[in-house]
Amino acid sequence: MGEALSRVLDPAALDACDKPRGRHVIEVPRGWAGAVVEVVIPARVTCARCDGGGCDGCGRRGGHRVPGDPTARLVRVRLPSEMEGRVVLRILRPFGEEGVGIAQLHLEARAGAAASAGVTWCEAAALEEPRAEGAERAEPRVPVPRLGARKAAAYATIAVALAALVAFVVGR
Repeated sequence: MGEALSRVLDPAALDACDKPRGRHVIEVPRGWAGAVVEVVIPARVTCARCDGGGCDGCGRRGGHRVPGDPTARLVRVRLPSEMEGRVVLRILRPFGEEGVGIAQLHLEARAGAAASAGVTWCEAAALEEPRAEGAERAEPRVPVPRLGARKAAAYATIAVALAALVAFVVGR
């Protein structure tokens, strides 16, 4: 089996915590719902208590500094299987037990057209049925723009005309 990616905690106990809480917003394609992603948290995050307005929790600065290089600020999470609108994932001690940086990270994930900078797809959504041994890993499902019926007909007509032109030139 793999490592545990999450556990359920009491939200009231998390709210009562007086340690620093940061908030970071990312955008992910709708097709990534349920997948595991890695997110590089920026060196400065907005305070989750005051939403950047300044409070006692952030020393009236509106945010918190997250020490370390980008690899030290890497967080791995599994996105919810439903990604309509937005969802906030609360991550307790996102950078380890030492208590460096922030005690909680509120990672707000929004469904969008493309992944935000610093967000990397790692593995597909968990399937209902276990995968067969040696089965290939599924690639992320990214929305594909659909052609209208008229545009598709125009492209088909152009393709047929080009094929006829090539056949005519080769047949000479």
